[in-house]
Amino acid sequence: MLHAAIATALVLTAPLASAVDIGMGVGLINNGSDSAGYGVALPMRFANFTVEPELAFYNASNDNTYPAAPVNDSSSDYRGYTLDIGVYLRQQVMPSLETYIGGRVGYNNDKSSTTYVSGTSYQSEETGYYLGPTLGAEYFFNKNLSLGLDVSLFYNSSTFENSTNGVVDYKADSNLTSYQTRTRLRYYF
Repeated sequence: MLHAAIATALVLTAPLASAVDIGMGVGLINNGSDSAGYGVALPMRFANFTVEPELAFYNASNDNTYPAAPVNDSSSDYRGYTLDIGVYLRQQVMPSLETYIGGRVGYNNDKSSTTYVSGTSYQSEETGYYLGPTLGAEYFFNKNLSLGLDVSLFYNSSTFENSTNGVVDYKADSNLTSYQTRTRLRYYF
């Protein structure tokens, strides 16, 4: 019990990375219920705010088999990436914990395809931008290493293009809102 109390006291008094300007972050990203991915970020800490560009990748694939109707068997593939930048005001709430609030703006590109055993294939591509507020917290294990969690609410504006066997058959613009959660491990130099 005494060891746990001492360890807790040491962790809670770890100094924040206030003198460190640039870091590297890696993280897991969940885009609502649609997709998950991973990202690489370059956080730059200034006096009381952070600027953090990020490049994220998403991918998934699956094979669908229908024993009762094999003509519906298919293979699907999804690939996407985002490039964004966030700007956050930081507030220290405990010796090793900061909260941050700000916003992010970015560009997205997603491509998916489904091919059926019959040879029919469907492709879709979405390109656009997103922006919105972000709220998060960052816990420092020591002055260089931290774990951050945040949530963003995005306004998305995109153009969709669907095609069948390579021939465009549908194109539309879309505006919607979505949310995203991120878990990020950051190391400050």
